[in-house]
Amino acid sequence: MTQEGFTPDPSFATLEAEQATLGAILVRPEVLDEVSDYLRAEDFYREAHANIYRVMLGLYDQRKPVDLVTVTALLKEVGWLEAVGGPVFLASLSEQAGFATNAPYYAKLVREKSTLRQYQKLGQELIKESGKAGVEPRDLLLYLESRLQDLSSRDGFRSHIDIKKAIPEIGEFLKIQSPPRKIYLDPWLKEGSINLIAGWRGVGKTALTLALLNAASRGEAFGPWGAGHAVPCLYFDAEMTQQDLQERCEELYDSGRQGGKLHIFSDHYFSLLGLPTANLLDEKWRRWMKEEVLLKLGVKLWGLDNIGSVTPGLDENSREAWSPINRWLLDLRFLGIATILDHHEGKSGTQRGTSAREDNLDISISLKKPADYRPEDGARFIVHFEKARVQQKYLHLIADTEFQQNINPEGKAVWTFSNLKAENKVKVLTMLDEGIPAKDVAELVGISKGRVSQIKAGAVRDGHLTDKGKLTQSGFQYVQGG
Repeated sequence: MTQEGFTPDPSFATLEAEQATLGAILVRPEVLDEVSDYLRAEDFYREAHANIYRVMLGLYDQRKPVDLVTVTALLKEVGWLEAVGGPVFLASLSEQAGFATNAPYYAKLVREKSTLRQYQKLGQELIKESGKAGVEPRDLLLYLESRLQDLSSRDGFRSHIDIKKAIPEIGEFLKIQSPPRKIYLDPWLKEGSINLIAGWRGVGKTALTLALLNAASRGEAFGPWGAGHAVPCLYFDAEMTQQDLQERCEELYDSGRQGGKLHIFSDHYFSLLGLPTANLLDEKWRRWMKEEVLLKLGVKLWGLDNIGSVTPGLDENSREAWSPINRWLLDLRFLGIATILDHHEGKSGTQRGTSAREDNLDISISLKKPADYRPEDGARFIVHFEKARVQQKYLHLIADTEFQQNINPEGKAVWTFSNLKAENKVKVLTMLDEGIPAKDVAELVGISKGRVSQIKAGAVRDGHLTDKGKLTQSGFQYVQGG
């Protein structure tokens, strides 16, 4: 049997155990209650055996009898009956009643042989990947570690681990040599990070996420954040139509510029091709997304827009419901893949749903509307970092910043930004110099009266403002420069 160009070694199979497992299920269907937890159809070496097991699982999931009559009928209905050996072969399986009591043993043997074939396949994949141009040893190592983790965790093979080496004392731990963590936008968007951007509907989450990914794919700066490593990126949209997303991408894309690799995954376009839509709650979909999309495309940073669109029926307030997704995001982190999650805010002004969603985040960003925001401003918002795993010396680089996206005459997106703290200071000093009362200044700028008093006191201390609230010469220079 060949899968994706891979031909497994027949010695890594036991056809007798496969037949014994299937025969036991026909004789004693309750065996499925136990073996279906760990035995998949893909674990069978012979395709005929795999198809018989698929039919059994289908009947089992529909709570229908799993016996010779129903299995034979369903195989005939889907066109597999003759290919698996016909009614005679199925009858011979059902006659193996002596195997029924040992079914779990045979099922685990089938699974073990399947795992050996997976290791063999992994070896061949590594040989193939290592021969590709531009591949880095780190990429192969991360892929190998992830695949080995998947294989060992599924089958419980942990006996090979040297616990003393894997869990060293602090002195030994500090001696472990690790490559420096790559930065995509300095100082906060990093390799393997998990990031959340939350905001009210229409505030500009999509525009910001696309801009961040575009900059990271080119190794360019964005806003106040410095340029980092250029990496392959992917934007995953699960909300807009293909046409609307194309309009957004047209504003972003410049065919005249070289470099940068930004893939676009439109869930709407995927469905038009007859392919299944995204479901982050489905373990199989998560595995497919990781292995067949992110890893195969070599993506190092991806953005998901948005959580609500790919979690149908999710109890947003349930920590347990989010837990498998969180574990998957951590798995991506350990592979060196960074994630940006877009999410809606609730009426409280914080991200909607369980706070457990923020437990393992490196960065949590809230997009706020400026006090003087008008609908015609479009994508204009304040980026406020609710949570940030950055060193204290870099905190000034993630201060509140106001962004606005405009479209130039050529139809391309142009971003402007300003440090909100400095901008507010200029506004306050200008208004105080004009004789506007502090209370009114606070209301006009959208800050507290106490903050106005702090700015005034600091300006007097720095010589920008007189005690009577009038700008000095240095104050005029500061305001003009600001």
